[in-house]
Amino acid sequence: MNVTPDGWCSMGEGQTRAEFIAEFVASRPPLTEAEITELRAIFRPVLAEIAQRVASEADVDAA
Repeated sequence: MNVTPDGWCSMGEGQTRAEFIAEFVASRPPLTEAEITELRAIFRPVLAEIAQRVASEADVDAA
């Protein structure tokens, strides 16, 4: 994994995405409760929109 001086991470040469993700996850401490709460607030509306879109497409396919 490559890390810039300002903390941005990118895949190293020859590194697969799976290897990069595994290394990235292993390099940081577990998420705090505050981080988990913040991520839930960010992703809940997106997941609800996706679920609604999937349900609408299922209704169209059933018709």
